[in-house]
Amino acid sequence: MAVSRRSVTIGILVAAGSLTGLVIAAKWREAQAFYQPEQLLARFPAEEAIVLSADLSLLRKAGYPGASKAPLETEYRQFIEGSGFDYRRDLDYAMASFSKTGNYFIARGRFNWARLREYAVKQGGSCYQDLCRMQGSTADRRISFLPLRPDTIAIAVSTDDLAATRLTRMGAKPARPLPVDPVWLTIPGSVLRQPEGLPAGLRVMFSGLMQADHVVFTLGPAGSGVEARMEAACKSEDEARVLTSQLRNSISLMKEATARDHAGSGALAKALMGGVFQQAGRRVTGKWPLAKDLLDSLTAGL
Repeated sequence: MAVSRRSVTIGILVAAGSLTGLVIAAKWREAQAFYQPEQLLARFPAEEAIVLSADLSLLRKAGYPGASKAPLETEYRQFIEGSGFDYRRDLDYAMASFSKTGNYFIARGRFNWARLREYAVKQGGSCYQDLCRMQGSTADRRISFLPLRPDTIAIAVSTDDLAATRLTRMGAKPARPLPVDPVWLTIPGSVLRQPEGLPAGLRVMFSGLMQADHVVFTLGPAGSGVEARMEAACKSEDEARVLTSQLRNSISLMKEATARDHAGSGALAKALMGGVFQQAGRRVTGKWPLAKDLLDSLTAGL
């Protein structure tokens, strides 16, 4: 039976449309896979490091951080004016790794690549093809950056001014499952056992964490508010029991000191004193309910 020219044309159009749809679907799946936290983390150097992940788009939808009334630091203001990039408006997601060899960042957002390159050159740096390099705040801090995708930047601060290129390659995926909360921080035990492993204000309270294999802090919704959570993995149940006791004791000591001195506590101290800790096998968990005004105060000036 003869096939009409119209039928052939329709068949070609249907086939072309199906092929286009398949290509679009494949590219969408590829993009989704690229932005999976496990995939991004596999790009960072394989070494003991503090890792921070923050979904800024979700935080903005929830009203965090609030509009800051504090003046911007001079260097940051100059960066905004020179590059046109303001993380409070343009950054949607960021993952960072902090280690002995340097600090590495992968961020997704809206970038004016031409202005970023111009800014690097004006600061005494240079750009070749996609990679830009410039001097940091000290002689041993070299900043390098390049685009991984049109909406994704890789940045490195290291003694190596080519360090950002390390983020273009995939390595092994993380062995442990990653948190799903909008903000999370993982700290390996080797870092906790260093004197500078924790901020000075938290060293007393979390000194017991120095014996943990690794610790995860997360920030996410809880009921009608926000809750900070902690999970520490210990080497044994005995160590987990000791850690739980130390954390509970630190809360008691903070409360006793406040009552003894008849002094009011700051917002952060009050939040810390509201911590609740539990032990299950070798795991120790903690949680702290956080008020919105506390989060606003902590992010003021950012």
